[in-house]
Amino acid sequence: MDIPIKYGLVLGVIVAALGFILGISGLHTNEMAPLGFVIVATIINVLIVVLAVRRLAPASNWVQQVGNGLVLGLVAAVIVFLGSWLMTAVILPDYYAEFAEAARARVVAAGVAAEEIEAAVAMATGTPVGSAFQGAVGTVITSVVVAAITGIFNRAEKN
Repeated sequence: MDIPIKYGLVLGVIVAALGFILGISGLHTNEMAPLGFVIVATIINVLIVVLAVRRLAPASNWVQQVGNGLVLGLVAAVIVFLGSWLMTAVILPDYYAEFAEAARARVVAAGVAAEEIEAAVAMATGTPVGSAFQGAVGTVITSVVVAAITGIFNRAEKN
């Protein structure tokens, strides 16, 4: 199995596992936990892509390094999409309703006006496919951008 595929599998499984932990533990109703999840997932994505591209750098030019980042990101994205969709559509079908209700409770407790409450709830509402798609796209974009940047530095080290 090629290095980008192996690292993509590792990235996808780690991010999906973190998502399951967030949902199953009930942390998805905490207003900062989803943002924290995205930050941690992005950091892990960056680290895994850097490790993979550096490992492949001696035998790869810059374009190949970006391609390796793309393959890694695509493999991980499939797992991220499936994991997110499975968790929010099958295992925890009330995930988004619970998140929206928690958002409503926070703004009501803050004494916000009724129209602002509905706006806050609308912002907190999501769908399993939409959220899974956002995670998958974010994974691919992050992987390609990080591979491109890492490839520049690796190329500079070769000269």
